[in-house]
Amino acid sequence: MAVIARYGSALSHPGIARVVTAAFVCRMLSGMVSLALLLVAKEASGSYATAGAVSGAYAVALAFTSPVWGRIADRRGSRTALAWAVCLQTLFFGLFAVLVAASVWPGLLIPAAFFAGAATPPAAAVSNAVYMAVVSDEDDRKTLFALCGLLTESVFVCGPLLVAAIVVVLPVLYAVVVTAAVSFVGVWWLRAAPAVRLVDQERPPLAGPGLRLDWNRRQVHIQLVVAAAAFAIGGVQVTVTAHAGELGTSAGLFIAALACGGVLGSFLYGGLRLPGTGPAQLAVALALYGACILTLGLGPATLLTMALLAVVGFVNGPADAIETVLVGEYASAAGRAQAFAFLVASNWVGFAAGSFVTGVVVQHVSTTAGALTAGATALFAAVSMTLPTAKEQNPSRTPAEPGSAQEPTGRP
Repeated sequence: MAVIARYGSALSHPGIARVVTAAFVCRMLSGMVSLALLLVAKEASGSYATAGAVSGAYAVALAFTSPVWGRIADRRGSRTALAWAVCLQTLFFGLFAVLVAASVWPGLLIPAAFFAGAATPPAAAVSNAVYMAVVSDEDDRKTLFALCGLLTESVFVCGPLLVAAIVVVLPVLYAVVVTAAVSFVGVWWLRAAPAVRLVDQERPPLAGPGLRLDWNRRQVHIQLVVAAAAFAIGGVQVTVTAHAGELGTSAGLFIAALACGGVLGSFLYGGLRLPGTGPAQLAVALALYGACILTLGLGPATLLTMALLAVVGFVNGPADAIETVLVGEYASAAGRAQAFAFLVASNWVGFAAGSFVTGVVVQHVSTTAGALTAGATALFAAVSMTLPTAKEQNPSRTPAEPGSAQEPTGRP
């Protein structure tokens, strides 16, 4: 009941429940789009290679353009960035659907998917920036970021199920059409939220011309830690898939155990108050994370592997929330949307790199070596969080300007 009460307190801030709900609808895009693009491209081309290239093009474009949309949100306003992005993405999804319906050369689907990914709205960055600006209580912010992690885990369960249901009752092309519609509705709902409008009106001016990046060394460090943690989880998915083949069992059981642990860990972290600073908590979480991944390399049996993966997910959920909190606290008030957009990019790039590198190691060395690669990366990130740079007070934080949204005062 205390955990539930903590969530109630976090959602009681004016306008926050609306932002959380709209952001969840926006996040459904992440859970639906990869499978939708894969199914439609496979149907259109008859080739898994083309389907994989289409899905990969979307992911690469998203990773490398999300910081640009975050910068636009900081400079021109969140509502402007959301409106332009979602309109462009809907246009390119529509182009993708037209190309499929016209049975054109399947290779043309790759650039269409790339541009749709490049126009992915910065919904997560905007909602996170709103939490930092509106919610002054440090504990409530942690709860909200934990809730975001929980909802993200839920999206990767609900999204594929929704796509599967769509292709059962409608032609497969509608998987992309419905995905685009869900994204459009969610983004426009988020854009219309009073809290988003208020933060836009009261945002401080952004220094520097154009799209110049707004960085400090604390921000660079935490983004690298995020990429390393994502590298580890990408490596875990490859490693446990190979391990499942060695055991003669389903990799789906292992991935489900990982996801269930993540949901539970995020939920409890959002409602409990743990001792220590954010960097110290993250160091402990990543150390446990890495140790469990290393243990996977010893080749445990099915039930023990599932238990270890549940623990990995259980500490990964809080780690994601802590990383998000630190990214927000290490960013200047005028550059938070960009910082949170880089968080998305760091996760995507790290995950892709971890999947690729660990896949090569597993293929040419062994499953044990793959687990060692992923686990060592997480442990290296944990050690880096104990260095003086990670523990210093963020120099970029400044008092709130009179009349502006209140600047949070939590310690990093």
